[in-house]
This record gives sequence, C-alpha cells and structure tokens, in this order.
Amino acid sequence: MPIYEYQCRSCQHQFEAIVRAADTPACPECRSADLERLVSLFAVDSGDTRRVSIAAARKQHAKTTKEKAHAEAEYERKHHDH
Repeated sequence: MPIYEYQCRSCQHQFEAIVRAADTPACPECRSADLERLVSLFAVDSGDTRRVSIAAARKQHAKTTKEKAHAEAEYERKHHDH
C-alpha cells in the first residue's frame, strides 16, 4: 500500500496517509475530502534534494525561532506593564 502526502484545500493541513485503491482519504484535522495529493520526494536521495531539504528546514527553524521570540516579547510586555 502506498503512502501519499496530501494538503487539505479546506484547512491547509498537510499529512501523510496510507491509501488503498478503493479508499478515499480525509483530512485528520477537519475531515474534509477536498485534498490535493502532493509530490513526494522521499524516494529520491541526491545532493540537490538534500540541499533543498536542509535549506527548507533552516528556513522553517528561523521562522519558528522568530515567532517564539515575538511571543516571548509579547508575554513580557503584557506581564511587566501591570
């Protein structure tokens, strides 16, 4: 049984699902069946795909770090003003 990656068109959630030929997957977040099957690169391993994956991971990490810093600053601002 193949594993496919999907993105829900309703809530934008991305997930993987094992899908049999007769099955119709649904989003685990909102239960919508309006899904887009994504291109999966899990079987491809090359220097280029590794560089792209590392760059994407670094970008996501930077975004998460920035969001955490912003949330901490907001928390400090709200709790130190009182």
